[in-house]
Amino acid sequence: MDRRMMLAAFAGAVSAGLLPARAAGTVIDAAVTRENGCLPRSDAASCRVGFSSTPPLAVDPCRGRAWAMALAYVLRGYGATVSPEDLLARAGLEVDGCPAHDPAREETLLHTMAGTWTDRRRQDFLLGLAPLPSLHEAMPRHPDFPRLLTRLARQPLLCGAAGHATVMTALTTVPGLAGTVRRDTITVRDPYAPTGGLRLLSGHELSRPFWVLGVSVLPLKGR
Repeated sequence: MDRRMMLAAFAGAVSAGLLPARAAGTVIDAAVTRENGCLPRSDAASCRVGFSSTPPLAVDPCRGRAWAMALAYVLRGYGATVSPEDLLARAGLEVDGCPAHDPAREETLLHTMAGTWTDRRRQDFLLGLAPLPSLHEAMPRHPDFPRLLTRLARQPLLCGAAGHATVMTALTTVPGLAGTVRRDTITVRDPYAPTGGLRLLSGHELSRPFWVLGVSVLPLKGR
């Protein structure tokens, strides 16, 4: 994956201090396109937040590697030279084999990745992961739902709705009653081969609470 693609896509985070200064002013590559706004439909206005085009995410038949593949994809988007194997090693898991898949442990594993890092190019950075509300309710009522939309407007999010980690790239909503909105579709990049690729989460996957995480990367200088 060309890291310039995702760096450009995350350019909106520069002003928040999340990206290296060298990312500022990056020309947005045609392969990555933000698409935030509302369009009329036959029944109602459909509003989309996120990205209409993102680089492919490699797929793997080992479901126990999905969390590492998803996080490595996002980190490479920030310009970090990090592989899924680096994440697995940091977690003390098999690097060459297929770690056991435990959906109840995935979010915990991701949180253990937070902290200071030195990537393969000797770049130092601080990784943070911020919990965001689940989107299992058709009419999201969580007070942090607007914060999730703001994060998704500038960066893909990590999402556990599939029973393994995926990368959420877009969310569409339609107007509900009394000024509310109804969650419509969620688009993800899925690293698990049997369901992999760019796809919509199914109604079954969205029927129960799931975790969502925002990723923050802060360059560390002078280390």
